[in-house]
Amino acid sequence: MTEMNRNPVHPDSDNGIWLVIDRENSNCGITDRLKAAVGLYYVARVNGLGFHFVHQTDFDIRDYLAPNRVDWSAELSGIDAEQAVPIRYVWPYDDFPTFRKDRQYVCREYIGNNILEKQNVPDWQKQWRELFRDLFMPTALVRDALAADALPAHYTVVVLRFINSLGHTENADYNKPLPEKMQAELIEAALRKTAECEREAGTPAVIYSDSARFLRAAAKSGFRITDINGIGNIMNGDVGDYVTLRTFVNMFQMAGAEKVYSILHLEGMPENSLYKTQYPRYAAIIGDRPFIRL
Repeated sequence: MTEMNRNPVHPDSDNGIWLVIDRENSNCGITDRLKAAVGLYYVARVNGLGFHFVHQTDFDIRDYLAPNRVDWSAELSGIDAEQAVPIRYVWPYDDFPTFRKDRQYVCREYIGNNILEKQNVPDWQKQWRELFRDLFMPTALVRDALAADALPAHYTVVVLRFINSLGHTENADYNKPLPEKMQAELIEAALRKTAECEREAGTPAVIYSDSARFLRAAAKSGFRITDINGIGNIMNGDVGDYVTLRTFVNMFQMAGAEKVYSILHLEGMPENSLYKTQYPRYAAIIGDRPFIRL
């Protein structure tokens, strides 16, 4: 979990780089939004600029992530709309201006790429983690929810994202529901693989998934599961306060695991049965934990 700092450093002025995520551009999941925030903070640091973050879509991110070492918290009223220079956080980042310290650079167009990884910054995972920790720590709301879950002192995380393989659950064109017989086979194959991960890790597995059906099957098989009531993807709009809270709670729980497994391939199952989510990968980076993609 991130170190907690009660006195984050304020930017010298309202100048610098601003990332604004609102209802007009909240078409990415939480991992992509955080990658954009950390990436633009990196750009700001390299150029000696302040960094400001406004995230007011269907929720205010400050309810879940508070400023840690750097006070990025900002309001739209701090932007001089007439003088601000628009920028884009879109690979290959070749249209960044020559930054000046007496300007506001406002980004509303972003994609979930990681500029440190894309530009082959040495030891980029460590640097990304430190940048994240500069910016963010869990709020009291998230810390209380983490304490209430009371996970084992040592545990392994296993993540399986099915999207629509086990039935139509979200508007995504990645895959279609499999025939019922194959769905049952997919669940059994996923449970076997999960058991393999638990045996290899040597610590109890906690299962995270976007499928309530699979989580119920996992619980019936004796696995500890994440809260079924917390399933949802903030990319799909206003999913409610509880699902939004679990998005951040689950992230920090994954960051505290001994190992984080993300299952992608299952023997005998179609290649697109499971989705290659980046959410557990970045949770593992935040916590400096081993990440294994299978």
